[in-house]
Parts: sequence; C-alpha cells; structure tokens
Amino acid sequence: MIHGGIRQAGERPACYELSRTVTGDHVPLDNVRLELTATCFYLLPYHHLELVKFESSRERDTISLTFVDHQVTIAGRNLRTLAVAFQERAVRAVQPMPKRYETAAGNDAYVESIEFEERKNHAENK
Repeated sequence: MIHGGIRQAGERPACYELSRTVTGDHVPLDNVRLELTATCFYLLPYHHLELVKFESSRERDTISLTFVDHQVTIAGRNLRTLAVAFQERAVRAVQPMPKRYETAAGNDAYVESIEFEERKNHAENK
C-alpha cells in the first residue's frame, strides 16, 4: 500500500493511487495521471471525462474511460474499487504492474495494461 505517495520498504508497488482524505472522504482532483510505461504518461482533466464503464468477467476486469478527445481502456483484475473511485474524481494515478506481481496481488487490484487512443471523430471535427 502506498501511504502519502511513498512506498513502504518491502512492499510491492501499487497499481493506482487515490487522493488524500479529509474526514474520511477523498478530496476530488482536477486531473488523473495515466502511466503507460515508466517513461510515458498522460495527464487528463477530469472535467473532460464523459463516461466510465466497468465490466467484469472471470478472467479480466475492464474499465473504459471516455474523455472528450481520448479513449482509455484499463484491464486487469479486481478493478471495481478503482472504477468507483473515478466517480469521486479520487484517482490520482494509474499504472500497469509488472507481470511478476500478478500472483502476489491476490485479491488486491492488479492493472495489467492501459491503452490510450485519440478519439478520431472528435479530433477531425476540430
């Protein structure tokens, strides 16, 4: 678990970070950081988020985020809590986890991949 953005010694990295809490509620954020790799991330404004779709199956959970100009797909396991946190604008950052942590995640969230694409219809209309 990440506490205040700092990983404790011996802990596996977390696949997402939530905003700080005040009296038990998460503070809403203006932006979400989507880290596709260790060297590439996107910062997207929550006010451009139009739709969040969560789908769960036995093998994989999928969160589809539709922004004004971008489509993001997050795939993994046990992602329901992450999907609900988008509703509260509480997700600070999401990053895929190395494959070696998949079994160690157990019942915790595990983000396998993040796909990011520009929405063609909106880009062409500009």
